Amino acid sequence: MALADVARAFGSAARHYDSRAHLQQQVADWLLEAAPAKVNTALDLGCGTGYCLARLNADKRFGLDISRAMLLEARQKAPGSAFIQADAQHLPLATGSVDLLVSSLALQWCGDLSLALGEVGRVLAPGGQALLTVPLAGSLTELASAWGKSQGHLLAMPDENNLAAMLPTGARLKVKDFVVHFDDLTALRQSLKGIGAHHVPGRAQGLTGKARYRQFVAAIEAKRTPLGLPLTYRIGLISWQNAFL
Repeated sequence: MALADVARAFGSAARHYDSRAHLQQQVADWLLEAAPAKVNTALDLGCGTGYCLARLNADKRFGLDISRAMLLEARQKAPGSAFIQADAQHLPLATGSVDLLVSSLALQWCGDLSLALGEVGRVLAPGGQALLTVPLAGSLTELASAWGKSQGHLLAMPDENNLAAMLPTGARLKVKDFVVHFDDLTALRQSLKGIGAHHVPGRAQGLTGKARYRQFVAAIEAKRTPLGLPLTYRIGLISWQNAFL
């Protein structure tokens, strides 16, 4: 998906994003457990509505996002922060200017993840810390089995081993599975828009399409538990500290 399309999609969803962002908030809380108690300068890369940004303890906080509408929402949640509308692959920040950089479930939107990781390393100050979460291959297994991986409805997520190979020496990758439950398929579909899945199929047209869609719905419903329809996300938490010069 082109970056302009990503910005528009998140812009249109900004006002209602938090009500559907249960996974995003759980993952952000996991990331924040590893954050230092206090820093001078902190940057939230792909800050969205400011959930993570508002919880960073820093003298100077910056929120960066590609969506202007998301930044407007973040201003309400993280007053006193400065905001930048920009692409994570080309950060308009000075080299070595950030003591803490966090990014929660945003980098999967980058066309070139290695380029974005390089930018993270560039802007980190000597001794600075980066904490990044990304969805990994192995996520959304319920959808893959119900609809089929070949249907092209799921965003390609990085493989754990391939991601580890991109990381600088000394960086660590921790992996954790999160299971989120939904009352119905509509709620499940809406939640996917914020994580990077293109879409879950809606009602198909034609006899063949309708039959295939009914099979998909039946397969999803067969997985229902007392908590609702489950959806599993495999999340990687990257942490590294920039070397002192």
